[in-house]
Amino acid sequence: MSGDYITTYTGVHFTPFDPDPEDIRIIDIAHALSLMTRANGHLKHFYSVGQHSINCALESRAMGDSVRIQLACLLHDASEVYISDITRPVKKYLQEYQVMESKLQSVIYKSFGLELTMKERNRVAEIDDAILWHEFAALMEERIYASEPFLHFNPDFSERRFADVEKEFLRLYSALTGDSKMYKCVGIDGTRGGWMAACLDGDSLVVKLFDTINELCAEYTDADCVLIDIPIGLPESKTDIRPDGDLRKRLKGKASSVFNTPCRQAVYEVDYQSAKDTNIEIMGKGLSQQSFAISNKIRETDKFLQCNPAWQNRLLESHPEYGFAVLNAGVPVLKNKKTKEGSIDRISILKRYVCNLDQFLDQISQVSGMRGRFDDVLDALCLSVIGNLGMKNGFKTVPDLPAVDSKGLKMQIVFPEVIM
Repeated sequence: MSGDYITTYTGVHFTPFDPDPEDIRIIDIAHALSLMTRANGHLKHFYSVGQHSINCALESRAMGDSVRIQLACLLHDASEVYISDITRPVKKYLQEYQVMESKLQSVIYKSFGLELTMKERNRVAEIDDAILWHEFAALMEERIYASEPFLHFNPDFSERRFADVEKEFLRLYSALTGDSKMYKCVGIDGTRGGWMAACLDGDSLVVKLFDTINELCAEYTDADCVLIDIPIGLPESKTDIRPDGDLRKRLKGKASSVFNTPCRQAVYEVDYQSAKDTNIEIMGKGLSQQSFAISNKIRETDKFLQCNPAWQNRLLESHPEYGFAVLNAGVPVLKNKKTKEGSIDRISILKRYVCNLDQFLDQISQVSGMRGRFDDVLDALCLSVIGNLGMKNGFKTVPDLPAVDSKGLKMQIVFPEVIM
């Protein structure tokens, strides 16, 4: 926390005293509420504000309320994400807090298309109080009102993993807002001896190794989005402009992760010296060992696209390091991805977008074929995540207006709009 803002889970600098509706994100709300305890923690076990909010929304549904009321019930405690909560006996003496809380909650409702009437607000309050009574009865063995409010469904007051609550909160939000489209998105990273593919399909996540790009693409013909960390669209003269230089400018402190792409003629040479000489002749500059080391992957991909026109400009180039920066509010991850610290930083970013990621990565680490390839797994997973966001929010490209190579392939890096 610094100055007059807080830093949210997704990296937003949020000012509670002057809330900007554009800064309110459903992922921040779902994540934070799933970690906040009800009743200041004075319950038999951990029971989150997120669980309470879900129970309120489901009670509203069971009562036959409109989608508006159900959504308002789900979001009615969202102000606590930004200013926390204060117990009722204390809150009644804090007039300024109540004013700020009311203003912030109204801004939150409005950001999700809800401007509630007084009748609608009273309905939400009625459901909130009814669930509260039953929470205390179940988790404190205390009856806080004289008469027991009737519930129209059987709420879940059990102790639950916060990640599961977060996922259910987001599912319910999607169902209520119609934002329930699930996309199948594949991220691909070249690895020694083959290709690493991470497929994010709704709530399912699968990572597999493939020997060839042809085999991989045959597996995922039904994917909505396929992104690969390998140059697509190859220069054949000095006038062919790749996005590599523009990308370096966006990755300050991490520009070295962007290799110079060899010209197509050099890619098809069989040894380093020949490739270097050809690149100097065609492009007027040499060729690093790192760039040549991936030439076989570039060549395999280029051949595949020339032989499979249906995949041209469907198999799209992206860049994991830039992807991580985009997911991290534009800030590149500077620690080396092959170190433990670098892995931890990247995993913490991906966890904002992939539920149960720790459990999945633990399982992956036990698979013999994945050992020593953890950085490739994270890169592929990053591309599947940004593919999913791109399908939902739209894609942008580096540069804004990509050039096209002699084979009709766009020379571009794609990345998503990150909006919530």
